[in-house]
Amino acid sequence: MFGLICGAVICIAVSFVGLIIKRKYKTNADFMAIYLDFIGYVKTEIANNKTPIFTIIDNYISRDVNVFTKVLKVINGNLKKDVVDTENYPKECALVDKKRIQWLISDIASIGKYDSVTEVNKLKSIEERVKIDCDLAATKYKKDGVMAFKLSVLIGIAIMIILC
Repeated sequence: MFGLICGAVICIAVSFVGLIIKRKYKTNADFMAIYLDFIGYVKTEIANNKTPIFTIIDNYISRDVNVFTKVLKVINGNLKKDVVDTENYPKECALVDKKRIQWLISDIASIGKYDSVTEVNKLKSIEERVKIDCDLAATKYKKDGVMAFKLSVLIGIAIMIILC
């Protein structure tokens, strides 16, 4: 009986780890999808309205609340103070890869320094890079994230069977 209880606890713990891994992949895939939407929004605003970047970011942040907008809000506040801080983000953002946050910081910091035609061309190249990474993140989630969860459940069940 004790082996069954220990096996069940281990099964739940291993499944929980798999769930966290799956959630990390999902968070990164969602982050990149919203990142792609944000770049398209910025490109449209600069091309059509020639809106300043801080106004664009403030308008985008007010549209929705998600992990991307929380990171964007922190980056926006830091850039307004001329500070580049890569560590102080809300705890919900812990699952986002640091390299993606670095890309966002560098992309935003480089926007608004040239004329609108140059900016739009630069944003098109950023959009292409983000689209490739967005597709890659979505594929990794569908393949690796889902598989990690399923394997963790199977490993937990196997451990439970062994301990019984």
